[in-house]
Amino acid sequence: MEKRTIETKEMKNRKLKQHIFDVALKLMKEIGFDNITIRMICQEAGISTGMFYQHFSNKEDLLAYYYDEAQERFDDVVNEKLAGKEIREQLIEFYTWLFEFTSDLGVDFCRNFFSSKNKVMNTNLFHNRIIDITNRAMEDAIAGGFQLSPGRAPYQVSKFLCVMAKGVIFDWSAHEGSYDMTEFGKQLITLTIDGLL
Repeated sequence: MEKRTIETKEMKNRKLKQHIFDVALKLMKEIGFDNITIRMICQEAGISTGMFYQHFSNKEDLLAYYYDEAQERFDDVVNEKLAGKEIREQLIEFYTWLFEFTSDLGVDFCRNFFSSKNKVMNTNLFHNRIIDITNRAMEDAIAGGFQLSPGRAPYQVSKFLCVMAKGVIFDWSAHEGSYDMTEFGKQLITLTIDGLL
C-alpha cells in the first residue's frame, strides 16, 4: 500500500513563504530591490497582496527572511560538513559556504541586506550568530587539545573573521559582483585564518 504524506498547514505556509521569497529574489536580480513592488511580487508569485502580508509585513521584511533562512542552514552546515575536521578546515569551509550562500542571492540583495539601514544587521544578530558558530568551533578544538596562538582568544579571532567576511561581502557588492566572491573570500579567509591561528 502506498504511504501518503499529509501536508500540514504549517508546511504549506512555509512553502508559500519560501516561494514568495524566491520570486522576490528573482525580481531583485532582474530589476533591483528598489524597483520591485509588493504588487509585482504578488503578480509574479500568483498570490494576492493579502496573502503576501500574511507572510511578510513589508518589502524589507524579505531581507530579514534571508537571515532566518541562513540561521537554519548554519547549524546544518556546522553539523554535517564540519564535524570531525580540524579547526582550520572547519573555519575555511564554513566561511566559504557563507560566501557561496550569500553570493547566490545576488548583488542587489547583498547591497540591501548588508546595509546600515537594515535593522537585522543593526541589531548584530547576523554578526553574533556567525561569531557564535566560529567561537564554538574554536572552543571545541581547544577542548580537544588545539592550542591557539599566544595572545589570541577564541572570541577575538571569531570577531576578526566575521568582520572580515562582512567586508568581503560589502566589497563584492560595491564592485557589482565583478569577481567570484566565493573564491576570493576563500583565499582571503585562508590567509587570515593562517595568520590568526
